Amino acid sequence: MSRILITGGLGFVGGRLTKRLAENHEVIVSSRTIPAPEILAAHGNVSFINHADLLDAGRFPKNVEWVIHLAALNEWDCVKYPSEAITVNIDQTRIILESSIKNKVEHFIYFSTAHIYGSPLQGNITEESLPCPAHPYAITHKAAEDYVLASDSHHKINPVVIRLSNSFGAPVLPTVNRWTLLANDLCRQAVEKGSMHLSSNGCQYRDFICLEDVENVIERMILIKKLKHKIYNLGSGISVRVIDLARLISKTAITVLKKNIPVHRPVDAVDTIEPKLDFSIGRLINEGFIISNDVNLELERLLQFCFDNFSG
Repeated sequence: MSRILITGGLGFVGGRLTKRLAENHEVIVSSRTIPAPEILAAHGNVSFINHADLLDAGRFPKNVEWVIHLAALNEWDCVKYPSEAITVNIDQTRIILESSIKNKVEHFIYFSTAHIYGSPLQGNITEESLPCPAHPYAITHKAAEDYVLASDSHHKINPVVIRLSNSFGAPVLPTVNRWTLLANDLCRQAVEKGSMHLSSNGCQYRDFICLEDVENVIERMILIKKLKHKIYNLGSGISVRVIDLARLISKTAITVLKKNIPVHRPVDAVDTIEPKLDFSIGRLINEGFIISNDVNLELERLLQFCFDNFSG
């Protein structure tokens, strides 16, 4: 059993990781607001620390072996509040990293984003591809990555950077504000509207990864401890068109919701041939990690979650 601190541990990805890891580890979660007892209990047997305390090495929790750092402004807030994005995503990452080192934390996992490679994502992308962040969300994550990776040169902590593609799945609680994510948004539309509406022709390719696969990879990293690299792409390794994902959700809805859910595109939409995407996860595969990519099961659970919470 390891003692693990998960910053942003009540969020979308963080909440799922918290609930999973709390089954076999001692988990501390941080948040900027004090959660109600029932919110904390929904994530398992975990303890809480205020995010502000992590910015002071003296108040940082003791005897932590792993820090999984997810606390950051999302892509929408980074555009609305660019100065705050720099403070939260870059400077506070640096401070939390320094607090971790001062408190002798052994391992630091930083969750970055695949979008540091540029926008739109296309072509063959490996961890050695040249980053070209073009969005405040990606720019601030890349800068934070640099601080995390630089810490390795001092041999005081073992840092790992995870460049996550488009994750999807049911959050622990419906109040988690990540319903702008494509797959999650479409599933909620299916329940609330009885139809799904795309804002584009849907021909662009994306790499979608099930949250369960994210959980599996991080759990295995904690188990084996010694990794060969400092940067890992984390995706499914399979790209699909947005329209094809929407059609798969429609098909899955027949089983879960017991009705047909039509997919609508803009009235002037025509099919186009878009650049393919090959988001390589070769480093993980070569080290024995398995990406199950059970999209059907993850979508079934997500649709059921939406039905249970948003069907009115």
